[in-house]
Amino acid sequence: MRGRDGQNRQTIGNEVVVDPRNGALYDFFDLFTTSGPKPLGDHVGVIKSTDGGATWSDVTVVADQQDVADVDPNTGQFPRTGGGLPSAAVDPATGQLYVTWTDARFTGGAFNQVVISTSTDGGASWSAPAVVSTSMTRPSFTPTVAVNSAGTVGVTFYDLRNLAARNTTTLPTDYWLKTSPTGGASFSNEIHLAGSFNMLVAPNAGGFFLGDYEALGTAGTTFRPFFVQTNCADVSCTLDRTSVVTESA
Repeated sequence: MRGRDGQNRQTIGNEVVVDPRNGALYDFFDLFTTSGPKPLGDHVGVIKSTDGGATWSDVTVVADQQDVADVDPNTGQFPRTGGGLPSAAVDPATGQLYVTWTDARFTGGAFNQVVISTSTDGGASWSAPAVVSTSMTRPSFTPTVAVNSAGTVGVTFYDLRNLAARNTTTLPTDYWLKTSPTGGASFSNEIHLAGSFNMLVAPNAGGFFLGDYEALGTAGTTFRPFFVQTNCADVSCTLDRTSVVTESA
């Protein structure tokens, strides 16, 4: 993006959400800053428009990112995940904003977890990142967030919690939904949506690739996750290796 993003700054993964109460637009993104060729930092950023996108605010940094490359801890192979890409949502009743991404700040840089931050003042200030994902020993990745009509906050993600030590022949991957009451303070409810499926069957596009972006929609109080999973036990299968699936939760 151009304009107020500024020199020596680059964004990827732009995602726009709209506050239905007043039409305010929020564009969330992964923000890279540099000084010439020298990298300075990686951040979750947001800009806001209150005039239908004609003009935009300067960038507000939600948080500095501390993500690391996702890796199979048994083999060192790399899944290609949505590392650093944010997913955002707005509560249609209150305007409270939520953004999720992957971060290794709580594991000392050992592996990524899914974290969330929230704003109750139109994106001017943000809460400190808090962990949503469950696994404390294996990577979690590619989160999405949505808010249903009751104000319940839902976050979906993949993780490798069912990967056993010394398993080098498969990469068991699961997909999960965790929910919190309004405000996002406590993601205690967890629903298993899919898996374990073998991620090593996924196409290799710079890593085993299920997709950088998944989706989480709502229909009233129901969450509707859309995600990709593999179809086969190993690469010798003749089926399409991956499918996009959905279900109600």
